[in-house]
Amino acid sequence: MVLSNFCLFLVTGLVPYFIVKPTSGEVCIAGGKLCSVDGTGCDAKTVEFMPYSMSVSSWDNVTKKARLTGQITSYAITGKADTWQMYLHGPLIRRKKFDNSLAMPSVYVFATFTNQIYLFENFTMPVASGQPAQPLQAIQKVVGRAEAPSTGHILYRKTGNGSKEETGLLVAEGQPFYMSNIDTWPPHEVNMGGVEFLPLWAPDRGPANCTKIFPTDWHWQKGQVVNTVNCHDATGICFFSVWKFFDDQSPIWNKAVEVLDNDCLYFCVLNAGSDAAVPNCSKSAVVIDEHGHPICHTHGVGAVHGLEVGNTDPEDPTKFDLLLVFTGKATIDNGESSMLKVTVQATGTGDSRSLQVLGSKKFGMDLFQHYAPKGWDVGGDHAWVDETGKYVWVSCFRSHGVGVHMLDYETGALIHSITGLHEYVPGQYTYTAGIHGIGTLGKPGSYLVIATCSCHNLKMCIPTVPWHWPVPSNMWTTGVFFIIDLSSMTPGVQVIQV
Repeated sequence: MVLSNFCLFLVTGLVPYFIVKPTSGEVCIAGGKLCSVDGTGCDAKTVEFMPYSMSVSSWDNVTKKARLTGQITSYAITGKADTWQMYLHGPLIRRKKFDNSLAMPSVYVFATFTNQIYLFENFTMPVASGQPAQPLQAIQKVVGRAEAPSTGHILYRKTGNGSKEETGLLVAEGQPFYMSNIDTWPPHEVNMGGVEFLPLWAPDRGPANCTKIFPTDWHWQKGQVVNTVNCHDATGICFFSVWKFFDDQSPIWNKAVEVLDNDCLYFCVLNAGSDAAVPNCSKSAVVIDEHGHPICHTHGVGAVHGLEVGNTDPEDPTKFDLLLVFTGKATIDNGESSMLKVTVQATGTGDSRSLQVLGSKKFGMDLFQHYAPKGWDVGGDHAWVDETGKYVWVSCFRSHGVGVHMLDYETGALIHSITGLHEYVPGQYTYTAGIHGIGTLGKPGSYLVIATCSCHNLKMCIPTVPWHWPVPSNMWTTGVFFIIDLSSMTPGVQVIQV
């Protein structure tokens, strides 16, 4: 989350931290009595995603500049007063098999301000290439509720015939202001969040109730603001980024905050891998780098905001990469961000399973050091590795980098950038808040999904104002959910090998 209202934080954040006793409410629940997180039994509504053309530029490694090379088709739906309003986060494609593999698959998106988890499914087909784009229809459902949800990860377990079935959804929650549901008093929950497991509804279990699996140390009493959850399913190790929007923003971020509630990257060893009906962290701890230092907030760098589990070593399934996006400062126009590619290894088995960092290197230097004018930051957000394992898409939220950028997985070199999403709704600034995808650029049936937040003024970007009295409607802005058809780039796909 990225805000700039420091006075609001001082009133609603620091005061409860010291004087309000943390309480747990019923914010994390299923979307209805017989509603399952996979959409079964949930109320449904037909909606439309409207076509919108975005610009594509290619990076020139000689001039260190981007040049316009084409257009790409996207589809967009905006938040309404009765949906997510101005604040969406981290989409997640379910990757279920459909009769028509070219249609957009079902996808989750997280309504951070209204505490809802949405599922869109049964998309209609995009029109054939070369024809004018038409709206996409889909079924919209609220499949769960959680405290300021930001991202999610689907867990599976093995069945008797050797296949896999979904067991539920891990949900990252983060409430830096400590109080959820600010439209009510007292608030429904006074807690900073964590990671919840929302199981599928089943007749033999009844309504689905969440189980909080993180934090597991003394933080469990007040929670921790978790931005991103992602797992390496083969080893049963998950990663959680504890990150608050004011990370490294002086004077709000200071030594006292760092000591009391530092922002760090944690790992969690799931009990019985990811096969347990109700998982928990048999072990959780801060990730320690190859030099023996915890991967936590660093002055001038920030802390891990977004993360993506990358490729697994083909010769050793216990070794895999983490792509870490570091972000600092609570401002939209400028700040600090960077990326690391970190190679890790799962060690031990059973209760002795743990994690070791083998090495790390800087990543995405073109994007983070050269894309924006000198002295400006692109605002690193989240990352996704496409199905080939050769390319990484990175979303950026700050005004000199806003959009999504395609990088080479091995070298981190910048290849393409897709821009224009910030202009979709006139009179507001729309910025990225999460990314996911399926397929790869140029392949039919491939899509990139982007969640966004919004505000009016870059210097005072406050997306957390409710859409009702006493807030005047001219202060309202809307969060947009974009679907980019990765097969629609014109005049032609130019995937440059670097």
